[in-house]
Amino acid sequence: MLAIFDGIRGFSFLSIALRILLSSISAGLIGFERGRAGRAAGLRTHILVSLGACIVMCLDHYLVTAVNPAADPARLGAQVINGMGFLGAGTILATGKRVTGLTTAAGLWTTACIGLAYGGGYFEGGILATATMLVVMIILHRLEGHTSTLIGMELLVETTSPEDIPYLLETTRKCGAQVINVSINSDSKKVKKGHILTRLSLRVGRTFDSSEILDTISQKTSVVKFEEL
Repeated sequence: MLAIFDGIRGFSFLSIALRILLSSISAGLIGFERGRAGRAAGLRTHILVSLGACIVMCLDHYLVTAVNPAADPARLGAQVINGMGFLGAGTILATGKRVTGLTTAAGLWTTACIGLAYGGGYFEGGILATATMLVVMIILHRLEGHTSTLIGMELLVETTSPEDIPYLLETTRKCGAQVINVSINSDSKKVKKGHILTRLSLRVGRTFDSSEILDTISQKTSVVKFEEL
């Protein structure tokens, strides 16, 4: 433990104010990074999560010191950790075979834990956890972006002519996707007579945005419908 924090570990107005301030600053730094990356949970969400967790731990401390010394000081904090699963699940999005939002969900859970640490007076842990989390989300994210890890993606496109197949292949390649397999079907009951149903199996990076391919394909007049599987 650092001696610099010894004077504010007690349960006073100044101590509570500093815990709330530090938890909000830490969560704000994390939320700013997530918001800049365009994630569902940004600055305000992270601050509110950490603030709520911090207040819960302060309430725990108050109940033990002022109401019932025999109370469990970690009981409410444990409920915060369990309850974060519902909020984190709201940031996870499954599109076809790809799942996004896991890092943001994990970040929200960790932010709540940081708030609990500040609320419990463990300032060193909160500061170190915040610094480590920023390193993971900023620096390691950039390193991960340079790895060759690819994931699968499949597109199903219905067109009016087989001559559109080369256009589909060229479009996917220009958007940065690798074409692994092409399956063509014109006899399916789901396809109108004379139309072609093309299934494209692709390999894309983890941060690949499929909206570019879908927007480009939608501009082709001979494309009847399309979807990402």
